[in-house]
Amino acid sequence: MDAPRFRRLLAVGGITLLAAALRLYRIDSLPPAAGYDQAAYGLDASAILDGARPLFLTTNLGREALFSYLVALCSLVVRDLPTAIYVTSALAGVLTVPAVYLAAEELFYAERGALKRYGGLLSALTIAIARWHLSWSRLGMRVILVPLFLSLTFYLLWRGYRTRSRLATAGAGLMLGLGMYSYPAFRIVPLLVVLAYVYLAWSEGHLARKRVADLAILSVVALAVFSPLGAYFATHSESATWAIRERLVTDSGQGWVENVRAVLQHAGQTLLRFSVRGDEDLRVTLPDKPALEPYLLAALVAGIGLSLFRLKRPAHPALLTWLGLMSVPAMLAGSGGTTKRALGAVPAVAMLVAVGCLGIWEGIRGWAARTSTARSTLLPAGTAGLLALGFVYTGIQTYADYFLRWSRDEALFTHFEVGIGAIGSYIKELPGDERIYLSPVPADHPSVQLYSGQREGIKTYHGRFCLVLPQPVAQETTYIAVTGEDRRSLDMLQAYLPAGEIAAAGPLHYGEPYFQAYRVPAGSEVMAVPDRTREANWDDKIRLYGYDLQSPARRAGERVEVTLYYAAASPMNAEYTGSLQLLGPQNPATGSLLWAQDDSEPCRGIYPTSVWAMDELVIDHYSLSIPPDAPPDEYQIAMGFYNWWTMERLPVVDGTGNVVGDHIVLETFRIEGSP
Repeated sequence: MDAPRFRRLLAVGGITLLAAALRLYRIDSLPPAAGYDQAAYGLDASAILDGARPLFLTTNLGREALFSYLVALCSLVVRDLPTAIYVTSALAGVLTVPAVYLAAEELFYAERGALKRYGGLLSALTIAIARWHLSWSRLGMRVILVPLFLSLTFYLLWRGYRTRSRLATAGAGLMLGLGMYSYPAFRIVPLLVVLAYVYLAWSEGHLARKRVADLAILSVVALAVFSPLGAYFATHSESATWAIRERLVTDSGQGWVENVRAVLQHAGQTLLRFSVRGDEDLRVTLPDKPALEPYLLAALVAGIGLSLFRLKRPAHPALLTWLGLMSVPAMLAGSGGTTKRALGAVPAVAMLVAVGCLGIWEGIRGWAARTSTARSTLLPAGTAGLLALGFVYTGIQTYADYFLRWSRDEALFTHFEVGIGAIGSYIKELPGDERIYLSPVPADHPSVQLYSGQREGIKTYHGRFCLVLPQPVAQETTYIAVTGEDRRSLDMLQAYLPAGEIAAAGPLHYGEPYFQAYRVPAGSEVMAVPDRTREANWDDKIRLYGYDLQSPARRAGERVEVTLYYAAASPMNAEYTGSLQLLGPQNPATGSLLWAQDDSEPCRGIYPTSVWAMDELVIDHYSLSIPPDAPPDEYQIAMGFYNWWTMERLPVVDGTGNVVGDHIVLETFRIEGSP
């Protein structure tokens, strides 16, 4: 190996090591936890390790599966699954750096001067220190695969075209096919590949038969690799486009003028997010911090300008098209991170930055050589020094922004759902036969599932609306309540299950524990006695024991607060809706005796009847507002249940099984008029 080539490899290795240091430093603690999206990849990886072989994942609006397979592979080495998610993402980001170098070397191969000699190195350095790419490299999401596979596709395509290597061309097809398993934005890349061949043919003045054959080889290989996923999309077309349709800024219900206006407005906002203000996804950026640092933005603008003057050289129209087309998803997506949708444009940005910086340096060097002998050395050297300082400053700023400023943002606790992950970790340490109730975080939340080791049997309620009590307490039972969202559970538990105690508290969040765990010993007595005893039986499915009337209102405009104590009379697969009604004289507005109504599945739908266990007492809250125009008269508070899908009401049966109606009367009282 000759000395220049060895030095170049050393430089690429050094830049890659810099990228690795930035992407892997503190990766086990920053980001601070696996949030909803990241945890979903971890659960997918766990399923893959258990034998699942998905082509496409239908959860979370649908996701390509390649990243989850890579997480599963990484977890075999990195034993901690949450850390493996982030390590996989970081390694993909690290590998993108040499991939961009290789792509730039090929694209700039036919160039002259500094761009040919240094364009690849400068492109790799730009990727390594750009905060935009660094943030997404560390975020643990599949979109990070797009710039990697895109760079490898272009490297092999361009190399195959230059060297007439059909092996390289087939490799480009392989990378193109694999990239289709990464993220929806990659679906634009086949168009980029075709346009790249058009630019190359244009530069040669014709499209030779061999070039057509090369494109055919690339296409066949890409289609062969993509065909399993393509066959899945052919039979599940909704899966292929669901996420895209959900986020489009356009609306099929509007005319084309309105849609064009919406696209143009969003495109303008996208450009501003890259140049003036920050992304809306605060998981990857600081508020009001643009995606591109001022130095890189200035160099990019210069590179775009120079490339526009070099359109006869195929690399330049290819780069401009790459930048434009891979920015389209960000301009069409009405929600979600702008920098995420446009991440495929990062390699083109890096190469255009190299075009801009080296073009400025060569321009000044040429001008100095023509005007003054004294300037011919000093001015280019000074310019090179200033350009180098710009990269040094950008690198330092990237480090400071990410590791010193962004990492200290208290909002990361929420963005990455640190508290929910801590709940999962706490649950994982509980004995296997422990009964667990969680309020109000859903038990199937990916972070709960990931950190708890996919613990089964966790049940979710919401303490603001209801409480679920085992009767009797036959086994150790733990209630976990998120303090900021449920401040009633602990008070109610201490009243109804006084033998229990607070056993643990979660991490501090704005000065108070994120969650508190109330543990109840087996055999504890349940002290849940309703103020008013009232028994009823709905079709041997739901049994009422009594109720509390917290606000015995007697005037129009006031509220009636009712707490019901009921339980399952038999196992139920269906979900029934409770209906608390205020009945009185004929109501002109409704044409019936109905004056007010509160319909809800138990616990406001959070604890539906389909999950009730036979040994549970459900204490549930309903509320009625007496209309201000309710006239003085006799009124009743009535309770019933019905199936929402069929609107069929459950019959009330007596002790002998006879139907006695479809509702019961809890209270009869007289409204005296407005206060």
